[in-house]
Amino acid sequence: MTDLSVLANESGHFTIAALDHRDALLVEMEKAGFGAAEPATLTGFKREMLEALGRRPSAVMLDPEYALPELAGVVAPGVGITCALEQQGYMGDGGGIVLTPNSLLAGWSPARVSEVGAHAAKLLVLYHHDRGEFTAAQEALVAKVVADAADAGVPALIEPVPTDVSTDAERAEVIIQSARRLSPIGPMLLKLPYPGEGSCSALNDACGERPWALLSWGVGYDEYTRQLRDACSAGCSGFTAGRALWREALVPETRAEFLRSTLLDRFAELEEITKLGPAWN
Repeated sequence: MTDLSVLANESGHFTIAALDHRDALLVEMEKAGFGAAEPATLTGFKREMLEALGRRPSAVMLDPEYALPELAGVVAPGVGITCALEQQGYMGDGGGIVLTPNSLLAGWSPARVSEVGAHAAKLLVLYHHDRGEFTAAQEALVAKVVADAADAGVPALIEPVPTDVSTDAERAEVIIQSARRLSPIGPMLLKLPYPGEGSCSALNDACGERPWALLSWGVGYDEYTRQLRDACSAGCSGFTAGRALWREALVPETRAEFLRSTLLDRFAELEEITKLGPAWN
């Protein structure tokens, strides 16, 4: 099994702060009153988050468009860094579901992540297990990234996000099937959405020997803590928390106080919840 210890804490759990948002962060900033944020605004926000978190996370998720390599030196020593490889724009323009396969950022591959100070390669793919050529293309992309990561000697973090679903039951099934079909491809850490109450044990079984961490996927903090308790009790080995952790920090007037207190309190609570789950190894 690929050594994922660079992404885990001393107890073998993943306590990862997700800061690789690009399109999603622009949307959140617009909601918070930034208007059309400049690239420097996104980079500056990520810098403040990294400085506030310090050594607390086992790893942080960053991107090569607004964070790497500029912020690699801001990450505290001993904290792992993942580098996002996927091209943005995969969520479409709001005009409906378009089953277009993901692509990598031009010129980017797992072999390049160490050049920008990162330790692991991360890939998000939209996924549905029953969409013919689209499914085959997404699985082929995952296979390529996982193989290239192994060749480069870096861990792969794979994030399948369900798409083209119409009910909660279908969403849960797609999440479970994504783990079942992708986990045999090769060594990876699966970053998975919450499948719904009563479905985490099935998801854990579908992961097989691959460890998994729960993403927050834009839900509120209180909801995410409930989801994480459920997931870790069923076998999840940690979290990759993004907006559920830091969304309120987008408000400039209250950011400093939020970063001093609420952010770290939240992170400590999430760390405690992960102890319900098994170590990745």
